[in-house]
Amino acid sequence: MKFKAIRLLTKTTFIYLIFISVAFFTTAIFVTRSTNNLLYEDTEVYFKHRERRLVSYIKDRDKDLDKVNGLVRVEGNTSILADNYPQYNDTIMELNQMDGPMLHRGKTILVDTSKGRFLYTMYKNINDFDKFHSVVLHTIVNTFVVLALMLTLFSIFLSGFLFRPFHQLLGLMSRYKIGDNIKLPKVKTSTSEFIKMQMLVQNMICRIEGDYKKLKEYTENMAHEMQTPLAIIRSKTEVFMADEELMNQYASAVKVIYDESTHLSNLGSTLNLLTKIENGEYNRVEDIKTYSIIQKHIETVKEMFDMKHIQLELDFDENHTLSLDPLLFDVMLKNLFKNALRYTPAKHHVRISTSNGNLSISNYGEPLSFDSSKIFNRFIRSQNDTTSLGLGLALVKKICDLNHLNITYDFADHHHTFTITPEES
Repeated sequence: MKFKAIRLLTKTTFIYLIFISVAFFTTAIFVTRSTNNLLYEDTEVYFKHRERRLVSYIKDRDKDLDKVNGLVRVEGNTSILADNYPQYNDTIMELNQMDGPMLHRGKTILVDTSKGRFLYTMYKNINDFDKFHSVVLHTIVNTFVVLALMLTLFSIFLSGFLFRPFHQLLGLMSRYKIGDNIKLPKVKTSTSEFIKMQMLVQNMICRIEGDYKKLKEYTENMAHEMQTPLAIIRSKTEVFMADEELMNQYASAVKVIYDESTHLSNLGSTLNLLTKIENGEYNRVEDIKTYSIIQKHIETVKEMFDMKHIQLELDFDENHTLSLDPLLFDVMLKNLFKNALRYTPAKHHVRISTSNGNLSISNYGEPLSFDSSKIFNRFIRSQNDTTSLGLGLALVKKICDLNHLNITYDFADHHHTFTITPEES
């Protein structure tokens, strides 16, 4: 399962909110228990005092016990009752019409005296304690809500104002392309960390640009310098090929020299082109109408298809478009057509289609001699084909990746099909 990345401030704010929630929840429990303990201690002092007065009143023989409210004589065996008392209960009572109904805590006790056993229920007003308890909890909840809201707003403020230079730096870095510009636009900020970050990024870009230029010069120089000795080798080989007596004796060796020198020349040019594509030198993206360009390339290669008696089946949508550099589109078409021409047996067909928004090229052929998942890897080629560089389809895949295009390969009913579609936005 892939988790979505979360912004640093959002994650920090979330952690702070969890910490505040735990702190306030713990505080609420502590305050609640403290309030309950205070209430219990206060009521117990009151009830103990009433209990002592009741016992003293009962012992006085001249007192009439029937006049005591809440006093009930217990008859018979009371051994079981003794384990059930005292009992507490909270109830709403209206003792004074002026004050209205109030919360009272009642305690029922079992009193054992010389005059017998009595159940006595007494009450204490705890309305003020209950209000205090509610006010404290209400205050804690409100404080938590206000603090959480302030923390969230402050996080938004940090993200939108104080971190603005940081996001500007990230934006410049994301838009930067190697070889475009050595010096990034300066971001105004008074934060020392952002200033230091900007300096480090600029120094890093300068080093990257320097290494890139050196590598580029080396690659271009090597590709250029290789062509001269290779051209000499090919020209000398052509002289040998023109000598019939020499060719009768060394034909196979001369042909190998000529083919390998041509192969090496093409390899250098292709690798140089692949390096330039990977470095983003082809970035002139346009919405290309593919119909006329494909037709032009078909006219160029049609004679080679006719020589192998390969029939072309065309299904074009004149409004079909792709977004990429026109030069790269030419390279992509050349390699796909070359691949179809190379691997399609004589007297079979190649189908080129731009219907349904897709560009697909399908050709008849035998199954691959390697794993089809590796078909776009560099230097992957059929075991029976020694002339292929094994770079054509890798070049096409790289062009598609850099221009947000999907290319897929499928083999069914002896047909190899390459399909290019725009990535879904």
